[in-house]
Amino acid sequence: MNVFRFGVNLNSATGHREWTEKCRAAEALGYDVLTVPDHLGVQAPFPALVAAASVTERIRVAPFVLNSAFWNPVLLAREVMTTDRLTDRRLDVGLGTGYVRAEFEKAGVDWGTAGSRVNRLEATVVELTRLLDNPRELGDTQPPFRPPMVIGGNGDRVLRLAARHADIVAFTGAALKPGARRGTLELLDAAAVAERVDCFERAAGERAAGVERNILVQAVVVTSRRREAAEALSRRTPHLTAERAADAPTVLIGSVKEITSQLLERRDRFGFSYISVHESAMRDFAPVVEELAGR
Repeated sequence: MNVFRFGVNLNSATGHREWTEKCRAAEALGYDVLTVPDHLGVQAPFPALVAAASVTERIRVAPFVLNSAFWNPVLLAREVMTTDRLTDRRLDVGLGTGYVRAEFEKAGVDWGTAGSRVNRLEATVVELTRLLDNPRELGDTQPPFRPPMVIGGNGDRVLRLAARHADIVAFTGAALKPGARRGTLELLDAAAVAERVDCFERAAGERAAGVERNILVQAVVVTSRRREAAEALSRRTPHLTAERAADAPTVLIGSVKEITSQLLERRDRFGFSYISVHESAMRDFAPVVEELAGR
């Protein structure tokens, strides 16, 4: 069983000073990984990660996760190798299919089908891995070094791809709402997530135990009134009852003690030891990070 690690997904900053303050705060609060999304309208991932590493000492950095449709594998390999060196080997590389149709349209990238998006992801993973193992093909004379690879998603093919290639599998814990151009996600309940974990384990076989498991928590509510908070959340997720919403692996509701117990139980049940939260929850969640550090 893996020791807990905690990540925080940071949004854009207005400038260097604000970004520096955010990054240093994440490290000071005990987070292990600082991540940035790959969406239009927020900072470009690689410059942000280099800047984050330059003002911190310990925390790892990662795109969470790159939209593979936006990246030529050869140019991506150059970005990864450069960023890995400029961050003193603190980089993890996160890859996914992309899920916001409006962003594809804005960038002039073919949305295609779910199958074609997974095809692109698989081709990117395979070619990126090959180039990182053979940097001389890009004229790079440094010894090969491959940063840990994160593959994130929810569908069968993505989870099977992660089973073959990932060092870390990031479970979405949500499904794209049909027809949602702006990437609206619907949270999955615990039973549905358990089925997704089972899909990964079947595909990974003996390799499953060596792949770290991540979940991005979409809602963190630190409160002594858990039931009331769960009912409020269920009104925003009408497909889930209050009980099912509170039990969803992408939701944490309760006191610090209750949330700590939830995470211990979910590690036992699903294997989730790498827990990510959004920037909006960074400070509220910090006491849980402190409580579970090293456990």
